[in-house]
Formats: sequence, structure tokens, C-alpha cells
Amino acid sequence: MPRSARGSCERGPLRRDARRTRLARAARGFTLIELLVAVTILAIAAAIAALSVAAGEGRGVDEETRRLAALFRLAQDEAAMSGTTVVWEADRHGYRFRRLDHEDARTPSPADDLLRARRWPFRVSRIEAQPIVFGREPLLQPGVITLSTASRDIRLALDPFGNLTEAP
Repeated sequence: MPRSARGSCERGPLRRDARRTRLARAARGFTLIELLVAVTILAIAAAIAALSVAAGEGRGVDEETRRLAALFRLAQDEAAMSGTTVVWEADRHGYRFRRLDHEDARTPSPADDLLRARRWPFRVSRIEAQPIVFGREPLLQPGVITLSTASRDIRLALDPFGNLTEAP
């Protein structure tokens, strides 16, 4: 059996060739598949970022409309069950519900109450809204709430049954 010189082995040239092949492959760059995967990941990330930024105020208006509609139904139920009058008031900074007690004094809702004062989740530059009165009667006075933001005017219509929708 032939013996090799000290420090060498019979597979030595094969190992060197394999190492050279790996180094040559690494020096060539990326494959087309690798580039396509990287570009696809970047495109998906950019699309998600663009959609979340563009829909920010519109989504906030939609969420706030749904929240107000639910709070209006809650205020109507509260007024009907407790026998007290609840008034909704709004300004540029936010809105609040107040209970009218027997002496006709306005008392704010407690801070832990669902009808507590809230801030608008978007910047409001102008608001046109009359106070909305919720009493024992199930029907309300219809009204329109107009909010102006930096990018658009929003009209919310309140029907006699307390349904709040975005008006055209």
C-alpha cells in the first residue's frame, strides 16, 4: 500500500479542487432565485408600509364613527333605564357625555364610565354639532355632525333611531 508524504493525503487534490469550486461560486454573486426572493420581500414590506400610512386617517374616521354609534346607543339605553337625561357635547378636542340630574345641573360622567370624555383620534380643525339629548323616549331628534380635518370634511348623520352613519 503506497504511503503518502508527511502532511499530505491522497484526497488532497480533490479537497483543494472542491474548495476552489466553492470559492469560485461564492465570488460569482447571487443566483437569480435569491435575487427574486429578496426583491419580493422588499416589495411586500413596502406595500404594507404604504397601505398603513395611506389608510391612517380614513381608518381612524371609520373606527370613530363606529365607536360614536355604539356610544350613542349606550347613552340612549342608559337614559331609558336610569330615567336621567344624557347630553352629548363635542368640540375640536373631543367629546363628552353629561348626565342632567334633577336640579338640571350638568354632571360629567365618571372617568371609569363608558360614557367618559374622549379625545378625537385625529386632528379636528372645525366641528359643527348641536348637543344631542338622550332621554326616556326611544326616538331622537335627527341631526348632522360635521367634522373638518386637514384632508377632508366628514358628515355624520344621526337618524331618529340613534343610528349614526357617514353621510355623502
